[in-house]
Amino acid sequence: MPRRAPHRSPSPRLVGVAPLALALACAAGPQGTTEGASEASGASSTGPAGEPAELVIADAWEQVDGASDPLADHRPDPVECGLAGIFVESGELEIDTNFCNYAMVVQPGLVPVPAGSTLTIKLRHYDLTAAAPASAHVALLIGGEIVWEKMIVIPGPAEVISVDVPAPTAQPAGVPVHFHLHNHGQNNWILTGVTVTP
Repeated sequence: MPRRAPHRSPSPRLVGVAPLALALACAAGPQGTTEGASEASGASSTGPAGEPAELVIADAWEQVDGASDPLADHRPDPVECGLAGIFVESGELEIDTNFCNYAMVVQPGLVPVPAGSTLTIKLRHYDLTAAAPASAHVALLIGGEIVWEKMIVIPGPAEVISVDVPAPTAQPAGVPVHFHLHNHGQNNWILTGVTVTP
């Protein structure tokens, strides 16, 4: 996947907010992979029958401070994540770890999440580099609980990730949805979206 120079135009919601902390752990093949598929059972509707509904939107993410971080024990000291490190571009959340050593963002879920419904998490990253062998942690939390996470070894190739996981518990619309990323080295990560399919 070719690298590009990211456009530094942060979303207004990401401007002037407390340092963030994201929850994600990534891995997939350079051509893209799908992990953890599951069938929804007895799920209530989140939109048109059987159709995926957007759980989050890129412009609504807000950075989380240490006191509100559900993964506070992961936070480095200090957290350094300025406007060049996390921003919205082309409707996607992008994190440049050269300028953001830890990210945790939150927003209220746009739709209910029925128990057993399918959460589809889509993200990608460029080549992962670091001065010494390291790892990245990426995760999605709903209602303060991790519903998906992954550790990725660095260095590593660029990857596209599409993961289907079952929602462990029912959650109402408006429940806090957190996205986390902790990565060593200079890398670019893009969260494409999170959807719910009953």
